[in-house]
Amino acid sequence: MKIASVAYRVPSWKVTNDDLLSYLDKCNPNVPAHKKLPYLKIVEKLLRQTGAESRHWRDPETKEQASDLILEAINDALEQANLSATDIDLLIYCGVGRGFLEPANAYFYAHAAGMNRANCFDITDACMSWIRATHIAQLMLKAGTFKRVMIINGEFHLGFHDNWEIRDLRSLEYSFPAYTIGEAATATILTPSEQDWKFAYSSKPEFADLCTIPLPSHANFVKPSENIGHNGIYNFVSYGQEIFHAGSACLGELIENNIDYPEQNVWYFPHAPSKKIYEEDMPKYGVPAEKIYLKVYPQFGNLVSASIPVGLSLAKAEKKIKPGDPIALIPVSAGIVVPINH
Repeated sequence: MKIASVAYRVPSWKVTNDDLLSYLDKCNPNVPAHKKLPYLKIVEKLLRQTGAESRHWRDPETKEQASDLILEAINDALEQANLSATDIDLLIYCGVGRGFLEPANAYFYAHAAGMNRANCFDITDACMSWIRATHIAQLMLKAGTFKRVMIINGEFHLGFHDNWEIRDLRSLEYSFPAYTIGEAATATILTPSEQDWKFAYSSKPEFADLCTIPLPSHANFVKPSENIGHNGIYNFVSYGQEIFHAGSACLGELIENNIDYPEQNVWYFPHAPSKKIYEEDMPKYGVPAEKIYLKVYPQFGNLVSASIPVGLSLAKAEKKIKPGDPIALIPVSAGIVVPINH
């Protein structure tokens, strides 16, 4: 399998750390200053420590639509690959951001883009979704079931999956990761090739309740957990420090067991909910910090399942990578699940 093209779009509203703090302040007009100011100060410190600088959100004043940005990314990817919409025979929508629980979101975008021949389905596995989709695409391409696969996502969360209520400082333990989220759409086209991608995974389901967005019916499907639902139904809760600690250990084991010479890869592309954690932990596993592509998080924030395709697109534009270069994709996702894809 090879990547024929990869494209992304981000909304027009660039939100700096100062902008985010102002937004958080504005969302809590009734919180007294003696409670609000220490909270904002710690948020600012944590943003700086993780390496966050800005992120992009849809501008509510211009009424930017997720669908427009997704379709722009689709059209860009088609143009890059010199293909038309009718050339795509499988469309996979992946990620957390979506408009429907049912049916698959892919159907709506196949119709909107004119992909009249495309089979459609969705993949949901938090920030891991794009990697899962590429793995499934490789298996289907190898089997000859499909010839041209497009993977799209629309990680748009402002006004949904978020929580801007300032409570106590302890709530930052599970609420801070929401402040790192950015928005983006991506489109990736995959076609057959003799080059075989290698996938390896490690799952730790005992940590599944550390990062959740619960539905109203969640209590009927799983046993109660004190980690779920602190920010309410449909809102994001993430115990970032615990996830980083567990995920880093899993990632280290995978690298040790699957990559003989870590320094030989040209680049490692993470899903980065923090720049600092990869800079500090990856060298422990033989991966030089200078080989980790970390430009996505500072500029765009945590883009969830869009992080890696945005990173690939940026690196390609910068001529950091070229066809045939050995690279590794190393996201860590809620679940917890960690892959090595190289």
